[in-house]
Parts: sequence; structure tokens; C-alpha cells
Amino acid sequence: MTALVQSPKPQVPAEEIARLHGAGFNLLPLGGGSDAKAPLCSLQDTHRYPLKRVLGPMYGKGSACYGVRLSGLVVIDCDDDGTGLVNEMEARFGASPVQVSTPRGVHLYYKDDGGQAPNLRAQGFPVDVKRGASSYVVGPHSIRPDGGVYHPVQGILGADDLPAISLQTDTVQASTGAISKGSRNRELSLTAIGMVEAVETPEELFCNLAFIRDDECEDPDTLPDSELRKIADWAWAKRLEGKVYRDRNSEFRINRAALDKLSEYNNASDAIALLVTLQANHGHIIGKTFALDHAGMAKAGHTSLGRRRFSDAIKSLRHAGLLGVAKEYSVGRSHRTYRLLRITPEMPNVHSLHSAQEVS
Repeated sequence: MTALVQSPKPQVPAEEIARLHGAGFNLLPLGGGSDAKAPLCSLQDTHRYPLKRVLGPMYGKGSACYGVRLSGLVVIDCDDDGTGLVNEMEARFGASPVQVSTPRGVHLYYKDDGGQAPNLRAQGFPVDVKRGASSYVVGPHSIRPDGGVYHPVQGILGADDLPAISLQTDTVQASTGAISKGSRNRELSLTAIGMVEAVETPEELFCNLAFIRDDECEDPDTLPDSELRKIADWAWAKRLEGKVYRDRNSEFRINRAALDKLSEYNNASDAIALLVTLQANHGHIIGKTFALDHAGMAKAGHTSLGRRRFSDAIKSLRHAGLLGVAKEYSVGRSHRTYRLLRITPEMPNVHSLHSAQEVS
């Protein structure tokens, strides 16, 4: 008779626990309940336990889960790891340099800056705002009995500086028009996300934020350039990762010079319509490649052009330097793929063509 082999229990993340304890975090042992998220100690005692009081019960229970008490901290606990929700929360509360994925979503870490915590679930978001020494979240590198892992996906808790979060209702001072000191990070983060697709470089975005800080923020001298660069770099990274795009409720950029070029073609309306469609569906990710299949796009409602007019519109976009081939067609292996190209001042003017059919 073959013996039943049991899966080994997850290993206690002792090294991570010791590191965070040494960094001053208030930790507690977890391991109760079917998901091992319940404490193995009293929550009423909010004093910081010595390291052995954290590790001892975990080893005794065979638990690989520990908690981080949120004294002086706020964690935005998203029960959905979709980039749209995370992006919405970061735009609302500011960029979080430390993010930990959970079996259901993601934890965004901040310093507590006071204020009234909003009820995000009442506002329709699957998100909890957790704060204070009587609250806790499962710590990074914890492993539940069902195999769920709390894995750091951005930054390192205890190593990366956490920005202060303001949970106060947004306030704009009516007397001066200044963005209040408690809401500057959030307002500038929202502004950065709103304009990041309309600038060419992170430096341009930083300069725009610096202007808003100096012109609209209360006590601008206390908001250093280094903080603005963090916000600008965060928003630029979101753009490069394609995370600025928020489903269909978003705006996208069309270069006027591109429209001017296409207006000189006999099939300008077709080419512009195709450019707008491609920019709406692919332009939010820089360098994204995609196929252009007429049948598939027509079926999905992305074009009403006939096959010939669709092909001619592609040729016009290519000739105008707005659409490039990313990978050529390979018989039996892959379709031709394209990518959108940015118009540049060095590009020569495009002369009128007698017909779209003349475009090679």
C-alpha cells in the first residue's frame, strides 16, 4: 500500500519578520482560522511584542502568516488587483511606493497623516481603509495554508520611505484658491495622471507640476522638488506600463499635426477614423504592437469600412509616418503586426496624393 505523502507546511518567513521588527514595526503572530489570518495573541494589547513573542506562537502553530499593526500607518486594502482600481486609489490618495499583492488584491502602504477615513465600500469600491494600532494587515511574504501568498510587487516595506496620506475631505481654500496643505499630494497626483499623456518627457511633467505647486499650493516652500519628481516619475511609469487607461471612461491624445498630414489625402476621413480607433484602443501603451485584421475589427464594431477602404487607410497611415510595421508576415507562423508612431518635427511634409491607391 502506497503511503500518502503530505505537502510540506509553508516555511515561516522568519528573516523578513526579523528585518521588519528590527526596523521598528509592530508585528503580531497569525495562524488562527482556516485562512490563518486570525491573531495568536490578544489584539487589546497594542504594545510592541519582542521578536520571540511573534515567532514562538507561529512555530508552535506551524503558521507562515504574521501581521503588521498599523500604528502610524494606513493601508488601502483593495480586494481587486485590477490596474484600474489600483490606479484610481493612487490617483485619489497619492502614489504608494510599497505595494503587496494579496490572494484577492493588493495592499497600498502609506504613513498616517490624520483625517477622517472615507467609507470606500459605500462609494462602490471593493476597498477598505485600514489604520491604527488596533488594526493590522497580513505582512509581506506570508503564506496561507491554501497557498495564497502576500508577495511584494513594488518597493520594500521598511526600506522605502512611505509618503504621508491625507484622509481629509478634499479642500480648496476659497479665500486664496490654494490647494490646502493636507491635500497637495493627492491633487498633484491626480493632476499628473491627467496630463501625463499630453507631455513628451518626465521632465516636462515635473515642470508642469512645479508651476502648479508654486501657483496653486498652500505653503509651496514646504513641498520640495524631490517630492514632485517622485509624483512625476510615478505617473510616467504608469503611462509606460499602460495603467493610465481606465477602460472606456478615459480620454486619449490625437496630435493635430497628424490630422493636418492626413487631411491632404483623398481618403482623409477613412484614415483619420482608423487612426482615432487605433489610438483609442492601443495608444495608451507606448510601443504596443497589434494586428490589423479587417474581418475581426468589423465583427467587433471597430470599423465600418469595406475591405478595400480599410486597406487603403492603413497605407495612408503608413505613408504619413503614423503607423509602422513591428513584425512582418510569416507564412504559417505569424500575422503582420503594427505599432503607432509619434509624429516628429523632423518628418517631411506629405504632399497630396491623387488617390489612395497610389500609396505603396
